[in-house]
Amino acid sequence: MRSALLSQKFHTSAAAAIMIAVAALYVLASGTLGSILPGHPDSGLSFPSVSAWNLGYWYGFAVNVALNVAIMAMMVIIDKAYNVLRAATRLHIGLFAVMQAAVPAVVVSPNSGSLVALVLLCCIYLMFSCYDAPGLVKRVFLTFMLLSLGATVQYCFVLFIPVFWLICAQMRIFTLRTFVASLLGIITVWWLLLGFGIISPADVRMPHITSIADALDLNSTVYLLIATGITAFLLVASLVLNIFKTIAYNARARSYNGALTLVAFVTITAMVFDYNNIVAYLPLLNVCAAYQITHYFVRHPFDRQYAAVLCVGAVYVMLYLWRLAI
Repeated sequence: MRSALLSQKFHTSAAAAIMIAVAALYVLASGTLGSILPGHPDSGLSFPSVSAWNLGYWYGFAVNVALNVAIMAMMVIIDKAYNVLRAATRLHIGLFAVMQAAVPAVVVSPNSGSLVALVLLCCIYLMFSCYDAPGLVKRVFLTFMLLSLGATVQYCFVLFIPVFWLICAQMRIFTLRTFVASLLGIITVWWLLLGFGIISPADVRMPHITSIADALDLNSTVYLLIATGITAFLLVASLVLNIFKTIAYNARARSYNGALTLVAFVTITAMVFDYNNIVAYLPLLNVCAAYQITHYFVRHPFDRQYAAVLCVGAVYVMLYLWRLAI
């Protein structure tokens, strides 16, 4: 009985706050250590990426921390609005913070990753609100306009445009009208930028994409690859273990979980084939993993569940200690 009660406490806001505090203390203590990120910065299709913005250390730190707080807030809002996890839990918030802290550079320094995760969560929120309501074309328009606007500072948003067309189909709203609305949302951003002379056609540039197989000097980022690989493994394992539970859900719940699963697999695939831009996908990977791991613990309750949660946390604590040693 005590084990079951202790396991339940790991799903409370208090437990999430403790996990966030541990992650924050580690980031503050180790965030100034040398970066272990790929040497090639991310980029947008027409504007410099977030990592190239000259904000200064403290302004950049404040902006990125604010983005991470906003990500956690959106995770709570999505679950509260659409009951994605089908339980009253805040474990996913704590897990996200612990995973983010494993690579402190994505928290303390300006980068596209936090922006990508936040914008995609906002887009997912908008899409979920349109379930079986194809008449809500304004929300579809706004979703694709956000994706198109994001592409100006980070090209990976382009990859998620067809993903959200598939999500439209999952939400049962993919009609000619919504498709036209999505195209208008994409075009509007570029029409305004070009029409007002903010950019010229010469400013539009194609990204340079490098896969893990083609990347050089992998030894310098072995920690990043291992940390990312562990999170990806936990994500895929949780997805597999959740399959038989999710197929028993009603149509709406299956659609929501199907959308999150699609985003997760596309994110993992993109990280493999776009290695030099891996930081842009890392926070989104952590969001997906936190959701799916929490989903597993919620749908597979057992008395000593707290031990399994602590094991997941211990993996990242060991990563913390290893990073301090290298």
